Amino acid sequence: MKRHRGMTLVELLIVFTIVGLLVSLVAPSSTKLLDKARAQEEWLVLDRTVDSLAFKAYAEAQYIELSANERMLQWTVGGKPGGALALAHLRFDKPQQVYINPNGLANVGEMSVMQADRQRTLRLNRWLESRR
Repeated sequence: MKRHRGMTLVELLIVFTIVGLLVSLVAPSSTKLLDKARAQEEWLVLDRTVDSLAFKAYAEAQYIELSANERMLQWTVGGKPGGALALAHLRFDKPQQVYINPNGLANVGEMSVMQADRQRTLRLNRWLESRR
């Protein structure tokens, strides 16, 4: 019968060292990718929220007021508190007020949003552009 020999302690230490080095190289880039993905997901939630509020204004024939400041988007429906969206990865670089009329149209064409060091523009009234 043939005897099988296991790994020595030195061999195990070398393997663990190599694995540790590989993890230390991969971890920072995967963290950045994860943060980017979370910011993009938050962007999509913000976009859908504003679109759905415009539709709500139209469907309920109500005025909706959006107030954007730092990392918070708040809205009122017909003068009554409607809700809020807290942002973790995006921020509004300056306070912004948007009024959506009962036809679902915003009084401005866009909102300015910062994602890390990148400025992005949230276009409002997009459905008008696609019908021209």
